[in-house]
Amino acid sequence: MNDWLRTLFSIRTRRRTPAVGPVPAPGASVESGRFKMLITGTMPHELWEWMVLSGWRNVPVAKDRRACVELPEHAFRSLCQAAAADRDVLHARMLREAAQSAI
Repeated sequence: MNDWLRTLFSIRTRRRTPAVGPVPAPGASVESGRFKMLITGTMPHELWEWMVLSGWRNVPVAKDRRACVELPEHAFRSLCQAAAADRDVLHARMLREAAQSAI
């Protein structure tokens, strides 16, 4: 009901980017815009710092009902194994492929 009223009266507010949290544990999810990635292993601090600068944040709620495009499970492993210089290109390609497969 509240959702319907917010839509009817156009009182929706755009969510702000959450604050940077601690390094996510294995099994947690991180989001960047409409994309969501499952953390399948231990994340190095250097990779988390890069992800934060790229817009990734911890998912702030336990049961997130927002519609997202989930990246494949191998996405995190690929980012971990990639050289720091190649991460930007790999990241852009993964997001582009996920967006195309979601259409």
